[in-house]
Amino acid sequence: MQNPFHYKRTRRRLESGFTLVEVMIALLLGMIGLMGTVAIQQTVMSASQNANDGQVAMRLATQAIEEFNARVTRRGPPVVDLLLPQATGNWSAVEYMNASGARSLTPSPANRWARQWRVLNTGAGSPYNISVTISYNLDSGTPKVVRLDVERRKEW
Repeated sequence: MQNPFHYKRTRRRLESGFTLVEVMIALLLGMIGLMGTVAIQQTVMSASQNANDGQVAMRLATQAIEEFNARVTRRGPPVVDLLLPQATGNWSAVEYMNASGARSLTPSPANRWARQWRVLNTGAGSPYNISVTISYNLDSGTPKVVRLDVERRKEW
């Protein structure tokens, strides 16, 4: 004779699984969570790229300032002022640059940083004012400008 509870235990074991609706709801919730994770990942990657572009712009501006600071300005005899010919007070023509600082006359995806500079002679005994601007576009197309201003003292 068979155990009368055997049928009930077998039937209960078959009914204890998941239904198709429960599995679909679980998959839907998992997909929503993964989509949120992917959206956050894309935002972080975009912010990282924009921060990198800003760092490149700052480095290019600093490089130009260092080039101007390397020019000799000393009293003589003879007086040597290699910064005076640059001190027109007007903004220079635009130079397009790549991330490593190589110059180009035309913009391109690689040469997307535009650099301009200005040296202003504020008079005898007064310092030079040096300004450098770097313009570029963020991933969203929004223009961004980094500007550095420095006073360069004369040595006389």
